[in-house]
Amino acid sequence: MTSVAKRLGRVIPLPNLRLTLRPPDAKRAIEGVDEVTFITTPDATKTEIKSFLERVVGVAVADVRTANRVGKKRRDRGGLHHRPDTKLAYVRLRERWFPPPAFRAKAPADAASAADAAPSSAASRV
Repeated sequence: MTSVAKRLGRVIPLPNLRLTLRPPDAKRAIEGVDEVTFITTPDATKTEIKSFLERVVGVAVADVRTANRVGKKRRDRGGLHHRPDTKLAYVRLRERWFPPPAFRAKAPADAASAADAAPSSAASRV
C-alpha cells in the first residue's frame, strides 16, 4: 500500500497479484490441510501475499514463508533459453481447509491399481 493510500485511509486490495495454487497430495487433502503452496512472481512480498489472501479471497492466514526458484536454463542452437523465475509461497492457514474432490491430486496408488485392472495382452487374445 502506498503512503498516499495510508494517509487517506483507503484500503487497496491487490488484484494484480497472480497466485497459482499447487494441489496438496491426496492423503493430506482427505484429512484437510493447514498449509498450502502458491506459485507467484518473484517480486511479490510476504505482506502482499498475506493481505491479498485475507482481503480479496477472505482466508485467515497465520504465516507466510517464501522461497525463490531460479528458472532452469537450457542451451539451444539459438542460444541460451530459460524458464521464468518463480517464487513459492508456503501459506499456513488458521483453519483447516478441505479441497474439493475434483481439485485433489491423484494418489500414486490409484494409478497403480488402474494399471492392474487393465487386461493384459495375453488375456485379451483368448
